[in-house]
Amino acid sequence: MKLCSVVLMTVVVAPMVCSQLYGDPEPCPGNLLGKIYTSSTPKGNKTAGKYLNVGEDLDLNGCIAKCCTDEQCNVVFMVNNTCYEIECVSNELCQPVRRAEAKFKNVRMVLIRPVVKRFPWDDLSELSGDGNDIVAVSSEVDQVKSCDVLQPDECGNNEICISGVCTCKSGYERSADGSCVLSTDGGSSSTNSASKEGNILPSNVGDILLAGSKSLPDEKASDSEVSSPSPPKRIMVNVISKTVRLPENEVKLSAFTVPAEMPGLTSHYNYKWKLLSQPGGSAGNQATSEPQGPSLKLTHLTEGLYTFKVTVTAPGKYGEAEANVTVLPQKRENESPIAIVLPPHQMVKLPNSLAVLDASSSRDDSGISKYHWELQQGPLGYQPNLSDTQTLQLRDLKKPGNYTFRLTVTDTDGATNSTLANVTVLQVPDYPPEANAGSSIVLFLPRNNVTLNGSLSSDDKGIVSWEWTKSPSDQDKAVDMQNTRTPYLELSHLEEGMYTFVLKVTDNSGQSSSSDVHVFVKPPTNKPPIAHAGSNVSIALPQTWVVLNGSGSSDDIGIAQWKWEQLSGPRKAELSHFNESSTNVTNLTKGEYIFQLTITDGNGNSVADKVAVTVTQNKNVKPKANAGGDLELTLPLGVLVVNGSSSSDDLGIAKWQWSREPTSLAIGTIIEQSDTSPVLMVSNIVAGKYEFRLRVSDDQGEWDEDTVSIIVKPDPELKNLVELTLNIEAGKFTQTQRDSVLLKLGMLLRDASQLVVRNLEVDSSGRAVLVFYVSSPTGSVDGPKVVSTLKNKLAQDSFLLQLSVVDIRTTVCQNTCSGHGVCNQETRICYCEAFWMQDLIRKYMGDGESDCGWSILYVIIGLLSLAFLSIAGI
Repeated sequence: MKLCSVVLMTVVVAPMVCSQLYGDPEPCPGNLLGKIYTSSTPKGNKTAGKYLNVGEDLDLNGCIAKCCTDEQCNVVFMVNNTCYEIECVSNELCQPVRRAEAKFKNVRMVLIRPVVKRFPWDDLSELSGDGNDIVAVSSEVDQVKSCDVLQPDECGNNEICISGVCTCKSGYERSADGSCVLSTDGGSSSTNSASKEGNILPSNVGDILLAGSKSLPDEKASDSEVSSPSPPKRIMVNVISKTVRLPENEVKLSAFTVPAEMPGLTSHYNYKWKLLSQPGGSAGNQATSEPQGPSLKLTHLTEGLYTFKVTVTAPGKYGEAEANVTVLPQKRENESPIAIVLPPHQMVKLPNSLAVLDASSSRDDSGISKYHWELQQGPLGYQPNLSDTQTLQLRDLKKPGNYTFRLTVTDTDGATNSTLANVTVLQVPDYPPEANAGSSIVLFLPRNNVTLNGSLSSDDKGIVSWEWTKSPSDQDKAVDMQNTRTPYLELSHLEEGMYTFVLKVTDNSGQSSSSDVHVFVKPPTNKPPIAHAGSNVSIALPQTWVVLNGSGSSDDIGIAQWKWEQLSGPRKAELSHFNESSTNVTNLTKGEYIFQLTITDGNGNSVADKVAVTVTQNKNVKPKANAGGDLELTLPLGVLVVNGSSSSDDLGIAKWQWSREPTSLAIGTIIEQSDTSPVLMVSNIVAGKYEFRLRVSDDQGEWDEDTVSIIVKPDPELKNLVELTLNIEAGKFTQTQRDSVLLKLGMLLRDASQLVVRNLEVDSSGRAVLVFYVSSPTGSVDGPKVVSTLKNKLAQDSFLLQLSVVDIRTTVCQNTCSGHGVCNQETRICYCEAFWMQDLIRKYMGDGESDCGWSILYVIIGLLSLAFLSIAGI
């Protein structure tokens, strides 16, 4: 290729130090492609977007810096020395296209920010649909030099750092060698004098753009677009947040702007700093700033986070930014942790294999963050899996020897410390077991069974197996052996002679031991005992008891045990002293009983004898009724109980019948058909006198009667009882709600008062009704007073009990109706006597209680008087 052909040349555009206001992505040069395209025009020519003439006194660097400050600028377009900003319609229409004609020699393009942020300029090759090559800057083009506004010395002579690009000062222009020299026009023009009034491109620029397109935008449209009011310019402000660590308590914040404030301008930036937040309790902090300056000096800072806001204003311009000052606590001097293992030395005796190492006593000034265990020394082949926990449990110490474990603790600053713990595992000697079959035993026939006890056998580690056998010399002797694998051997059907039995015990190591025991079976030395329960007995009612005497029993060596028991009879009798020679039998009735006496001698020989007891009835005796005696009770009563079970009969009572006397109160319900049982139960009792008659009959038709009188006194708290009707169905009223209501009622009353619940009822509508009264150290509180107190407090807040209240009233209506009427218990309305009526003033203007306070006669007289006065007044 020829040397005159244009080659791609990459120019690194200096990064800007500011971030876009309100958190927008960095406008320039973060999205700047970093290339200068020479002899190139936008692919869309004049239709690529809006062209804005910025001025003729800007070099390429100044034109780039100007575009960086305009959010609407996408591309810098330089024709000769005139700078244009292009607000592109799309990335593709602004794609630079190489022009080979000579008139494009002084045309340059720089891609500043893409139209669509998610399609950067680097992706133009993907967006382009034609085959035009994107050309780059030639080697003769000036390179853009980047700078940091915080370090202005990076720029050369007669240069200042503006928007991250070294730009010639006012009155200077960049020469061909890249240095800034005095402008040929004396520096009379400035970047701010660039005309923005007309958007009609000069003819030479129009011709350049027409070279790639035959369709031109309407001239009027261009004029109208430019003549519209320009929006306020945004000043991009950046303040770098600072972090300091105590004891340093001073810091300086500086605000940087794009565009920067140009020297020599008549309008200046105004800076206003504001403290947004500071650490709690930092009222003593002092923050001072230079008047209208871009810097803020902070002193006397304390630990925490400070947030500041700076606002920068100028005529037609505005910008703001926030910054944080983080004050870290003063570094402390870390102390190394101390590793402690408890116990440091311990001993484990096999077969135990568990050991515990506890490191919880380790300490550090800032706290331990890690525990690490490792085996320092141990028996060959021992490879434990140790967990890095505070408490280490070793469960596999099955080999004797010395185990050494190292604990390393690490604190929050990374400092470590270690210590050792020793565990010694001992192999304890295993001694053989010692068998003990017990002492020799002598039996006398006919006793032929016995139990051998080998539980006294012992071993240091424990016996694992037991085995009973006959001696080899006794293999032919008859005997039944049971439980031969237990410490207790049961023998039966022994015959006269000597037996030898062998007990063998084995421990868990397989070691064993044996022991012998002898059983001598002797012929009988005495005769079996003779039982004599006595002669048969016959008694006649009404006697219901008898004494049975077995003292006539005998044995040649003595009777060791007596036992009386009933074998049969019409009903169960009661035996006292059934384990003695004589017993008293009671609770007998007509019929025949069989009792048995069993006696046992010292050799275990037993024998039994029976005796019959016959109970007859020569003459029937009528039963004796006993209603239980008169009673005096006080309401409230849930159930009235009258006990007639003390009634008696020689054979037994066959029928019970309770009835109410004519003079008895009729109210009261007999429950569970108890009027035909020994015990009468009556519910719904009221105050008054109850009389009941009990008739008892035997199975032969004889009967007897007894009466009982019961005086039921009124409830002493009747006039103090209060009924609280809650607006909740009784079927949904839970125990928790009941307890809550009682607790809140107690709080509404005086502290010294105690609420006593009498009952929980259901009214006719199915709502729950709580019946209670209030007691105090001086006695019960009057019911009307309690009602008045609760009504007044609930009137202030009807939901004090969490459940709404339907009604509060005394259980008994205590309205006297002014002495001229009767109060209805249900409706609580007074039924007045003749010539008396309700006090209308009290009813409609007072408390609304019903009464009979007005005389009808006086009311009529009063009305006639009023009528007469009214007529007279007319």
